Amino acid sequence: MQNAALKILKALEKNGELTLEEISALIPRRIGDHRDFYVLASLVTIGYVDDDKMPNSNEPKIIDRKEGLLAREYFSSHNAEQSASYENWVWQRIGATTLREQPFSLTGKGSLFLSEYRSKQFERLFSLATGILVGIVVAVIGAYVRVELGKL
Repeated sequence: MQNAALKILKALEKNGELTLEEISALIPRRIGDHRDFYVLASLVTIGYVDDDKMPNSNEPKIIDRKEGLLAREYFSSHNAEQSASYENWVWQRIGATTLREQPFSLTGKGSLFLSEYRSKQFERLFSLATGILVGIVVAVIGAYVRVELGKL
């Protein structure tokens, strides 16, 4: 089974942009509450995925947003229209798109991560194949040498 974070990143890379509703369909529901959405909140917090919200100029670093609050927001908003509430928090979206239609996209940092992931995966497979090939060649040469030494 593939990691949920990798599924989200690959889907964003393939489609360019996905809504919260589409991303929530990729997240496995193990617990059934906001804790399932920590994977998406983590991807946003570390900068691999970006949403369409403007940064708050009063915040010293936008990247320091709390993952727990983001997870609660995404959980409550993944199927909501204009307003959602969860655990005494309320989120609203005014405009043409609903909460569940808010777009997410892959950042350059996320794209670099996927490229690095793929190259590491290729290197592992290449090393494994090389090791198997060397083992076969050594076994064949060893058998040949034993046969030739047996003839002497």
